[in-house]
Amino acid sequence: MRQLYVVCLALLVFGGAQVAHASPLLELTGGFGGMGGLQARHTGPSAASSYFNPALLTGVRPGLTVGFLVLNSNIALRVDARHPENEVLDGNQNAFHANGDPIDGKPLPTDWLQNGREASADGSTAALDARPRQHAGSGDATLTYGAIGLVVKLFKERLALGVYGLVPLKNFITMSSFYVDEREQSMTNSLHPEMYGDRLTALSFAFAAGLRITDSLSIGAGATLGLNAYAGAPVYVADATKIADLDLNIDVTAKVALTPHAGIAWNPGKRLHLSGTVHAPQKLDVESDFKFLLAGNEQASGLAFTFYFQPWQASGGAGYDFYVHGDQTWGVSGMVHYQRWSKYIDRQSVRPDGAYEWMDTLSGAAGLRMKNGSLSLGADGQYKPSPVPAQTGRTNYVDNDRIGMSLTMEYAFEIAEVPMMIGGQLQLYRLLERHVTKLAPPVSADGVNRTPQLVKDEVPDDAVVGRNPAAGRDGLQTNNAGWPGYSSLGWVSSGGLYLSVFL
Repeated sequence: MRQLYVVCLALLVFGGAQVAHASPLLELTGGFGGMGGLQARHTGPSAASSYFNPALLTGVRPGLTVGFLVLNSNIALRVDARHPENEVLDGNQNAFHANGDPIDGKPLPTDWLQNGREASADGSTAALDARPRQHAGSGDATLTYGAIGLVVKLFKERLALGVYGLVPLKNFITMSSFYVDEREQSMTNSLHPEMYGDRLTALSFAFAAGLRITDSLSIGAGATLGLNAYAGAPVYVADATKIADLDLNIDVTAKVALTPHAGIAWNPGKRLHLSGTVHAPQKLDVESDFKFLLAGNEQASGLAFTFYFQPWQASGGAGYDFYVHGDQTWGVSGMVHYQRWSKYIDRQSVRPDGAYEWMDTLSGAAGLRMKNGSLSLGADGQYKPSPVPAQTGRTNYVDNDRIGMSLTMEYAFEIAEVPMMIGGQLQLYRLLERHVTKLAPPVSADGVNRTPQLVKDEVPDDAVVGRNPAAGRDGLQTNNAGWPGYSSLGWVSSGGLYLSVFL
């Protein structure tokens, strides 16, 4: 009971939080506020280059950019039908191994999850709300953001300073952890897209400097802005039967944290453009750490969470202006992007390993740019493979390969001799359908789990209640929401407008 109280209170107060903001949102929306599109690391210099490639800032016209962006995710997750023999039956909550050892984890009866449980007539047993399988998924959302960017130049425009931010307008920041195995049955009893959801609400703010070394070579460096914070929370409970009656203090401190990135841009000829970037890992860590005092006994406990993880990233790009005549230019470009996803850390601060270790990825994008006087147009296409291996085992990291496209248009004009530009961007990602079929673990009559990476048998074949065999213990019983399989597919779309006023 004390362990339960400790966990509940840790989740409530998030004691000892350590935070460093990451930018998965910027990785998805690309170079909003300029012609970068899905290749903002290479082309389309704008205030967004403060994050994607600071070296490109030397090619940005000084000014202020503000914008408004709407993003919609519509990700469908469908779970395969279960067989009755795999359900956990009522009456097994107090089961043990035949040798008297406790069973790791206590599954809820499958029927309770699906239909809930009424309170007993004498009040000794409380009611339990239903948690139907895949009833609380998180794949659908519509979010709005405000964008702001500023670029200034110094020393005869050799040095460029840039700031860029994309801020959610509803919830300033959201963190939603979930388990990717059978433990989620006691929470939402649902599967959740790993790369979307709360990752679309990350506050993204970057600043950088670009330096023009020669007329054809520029370098740049910058950082994303975050926080390191600590919150201590001593908790006192006088009566274990009245958990709501507690005394609590909290002590919070916070410090600024920076995560670096750098880039280079080289134009070896008037029409050829080359670039490269590197981004250090980013994440938001939350470490719960507090002291718990109950009936004169003091205990310390802690939990760890990791949000918005982004791995080491590196990219290289090339572009060529194949038609230049007067104020009209046509160009093509392409880039490759490496991400070290094999070091991924999930929301429960766990790194997938063994046969289900994530894979490093190499994605690509290509596009076309056109400028004709005051009008500029850009179009990009992208393919991004999923780093997640087929989830045939215990875990349910839901992710898909995706194909993306973007369209950008800008128009330059003047009002009262003040140069301005209005632009718009549309993006569409298709998450390619993926179906997963789980592997059943081999039968282990002695109840010893010899395949921990496969779906867990939550009522082992040697389970007993008292001296009697547990009901329905033979074979596999599991409330893993991903058993016996699931499929995922969907769309992520975004669109927005922005206005730039040049200095």
